[in-house]
Amino acid sequence: MQDRTTQRDYWLCQLAGWGGMAAIGLLSSSQSNSEEALQFALAKTFCMATGFGLSHLWRWQLKRRSWLAGSILPFGLLLAGLALLAVAQTGFLLLADLLFRGGALVRDPSVSAADYAMLVVLWFLAFAAWTLCYAVALTRRRARNAELARLELEVSAKDAELRALQFQVNPHFFFNSLNSIRSLVHEDAQAASHALGQLAGMMRQRLQAGQADTITLAEELAAVSAYLGIEKLRFDERLVVAIDVDPDLVDTPLPPMVVQTLVENAVKHGVERMVAPCQVRISARLGDDGLVRVEVRNQGRLAANSSSTRLGLANAVRRLALQCGPQAACVLEEEEGWVRATVTLPQGAA
Repeated sequence: MQDRTTQRDYWLCQLAGWGGMAAIGLLSSSQSNSEEALQFALAKTFCMATGFGLSHLWRWQLKRRSWLAGSILPFGLLLAGLALLAVAQTGFLLLADLLFRGGALVRDPSVSAADYAMLVVLWFLAFAAWTLCYAVALTRRRARNAELARLELEVSAKDAELRALQFQVNPHFFFNSLNSIRSLVHEDAQAASHALGQLAGMMRQRLQAGQADTITLAEELAAVSAYLGIEKLRFDERLVVAIDVDPDLVDTPLPPMVVQTLVENAVKHGVERMVAPCQVRISARLGDDGLVRVEVRNQGRLAANSSSTRLGLANAVRRLALQCGPQAACVLEEEEGWVRATVTLPQGAA
């Protein structure tokens, strides 16, 4: 598509340039009668047609020899080519005068060799201007193509990074769930079987979500609820869950597994470390600044040396920045016996 557009633009510029020169020549002429005016018009049209053809052949030569492709231009060859074009076009001009005007220019005693030399110089300058315009257009097109290639590379790299980050999270989630089910196998086989069914459904959903850049908050919370259902079988009354989400925000897009990762951290570093019941609260509200804030809170203290927590938070921050822009953020903090993770993102993110 781009090649066709480039070719179309080239031919339009060719027709406009040489056609404009022909029109200027015809309007500036002062012929005494209509017959002379017609002869002059035919000669001028013939001359512009040969100029059109010569410039097209010159373009073919420039492309074939790649004279304008390198950083160092072969000025000697370019000047020689322009001189040859100027001489050829001057010859065509004289041929047009001979064919359509009976050689009026050649028979004019006031025209000297210096005038012919001036014609060669003028055509040299005309083809030099054509070459300069072509070189500028070629340079701009290459710069545009390079910019498009750079943007495509950035998009590909961004997509690859997002996929890599997501695959980093999935094994963590999978093994956490398997550990939860393993603890049930000898205690309650029926509950373990039910949990395996839940895990299979969750993994199927995660594989489908992995093909998309974003999912809705409602889909993310459905996966979180399923995960918490499995963990509830393991911790029973020790896990107390409360979910409070504004119904108007359920369609908010966000990268898959962001909230899931924070909930897993809340269970691992909150519920697992407490003997008494531990609350995990999930909420979503729209702030006065127009940003959506999703909070995951759990009772407990912030783990001082936890590589998995740092990895999960770093992944969440990176994925949010890549997918949702600079307004998105993820902050982990501790206050008054609670650990709070807050995801901030635009309501229309991604």
